[in-house]
Amino acid sequence: MKEIKILHLFPKLLSLYGEYGNVKITEKYLKENGYSVSVTECEFPEEIDLTEFDFFYIGSGTEANMIEASKRLLPKKECIKELVENKKCFLVTGNAIALFGKTVSMNGKDYAMLSTFDYSTGMYTDKRFSGDILTNDKNIFASKLVGYVNTSCVYYGIEGGLCELLLGSDLGNDKRSALDGFTVNNFFATQLIGPFAVKNPQAMKKICEVITGDTLPLDMTSHQGLAYKRALTALEERLTK
Repeated sequence: MKEIKILHLFPKLLSLYGEYGNVKITEKYLKENGYSVSVTECEFPEEIDLTEFDFFYIGSGTEANMIEASKRLLPKKECIKELVENKKCFLVTGNAIALFGKTVSMNGKDYAMLSTFDYSTGMYTDKRFSGDILTNDKNIFASKLVGYVNTSCVYYGIEGGLCELLLGSDLGNDKRSALDGFTVNNFFATQLIGPFAVKNPQAMKKICEVITGDTLPLDMTSHQGLAYKRALTALEERLTK
C-alpha cells in the first residue's frame, strides 16, 4: 500500500481557528485504516515540489496573513492549477478560499491571487459575517454539515456551491444566496472554520476516499460520530424554534 503524502500549507500563517485539527484527524483516520501517512508542514511552498503530494490542506487566517500567503503561493500558480485539473485532492477552509480566485479587493486596493478559478473576493476590515451553520444533505458528502462561519469575505462569481445552508442562510458565498463553498474535480472549499473534518465525519470519510481511491468504513458510534450527532440535534432544534 503506497504512502499517503499530506501537505499542510501555512500551518503557522493560516491556522487562525485550530485548523491543524483537519490534518490531524485525516492522518489518524487513514492510519486507522491501514495506510502509511506522512505529513509535511510548509510555510514557503516555492521551496518544495507540490507534485509529490496526494492531499493539500489550507486553513484560514487574518486578512494581512492571507495577502502574505498569496505572495508566497503565486510562484506555484500554474502548478496548482495543473494539480486541480489532474484531480489532486484539496481541502480549503475559511477565508483561504480567497487565495484561489482572481483578486482580493481590500481597502480600495486589488491584490492578485492564483486565478485557479474565475471568481473574486471582497475582503473587509470593518465588517464580519458570522454564525452557526447547518446544511442540508444534498451535497457530495451525502450528509448534513455542522459548523461555524466567521469571515470578512464576500465572494463574487462562484458558480454553484458545496452545500446549501439551512441555518445561517444569509452567510453564503455572496452573503445573499444560501450556497456555501464549491467543489471542482477533487477540490473542496467551504467557509466553515476550525476543524471542519473533525466536526463532520462523513465529509472526512469522503475526502479520504478521494485521496486513497478506496471505500472506507466509518463508525458513527465513535466519540467523533457521537459529537457530530449531538451538534446536529442541537442545530436542528434551533430550526424549529
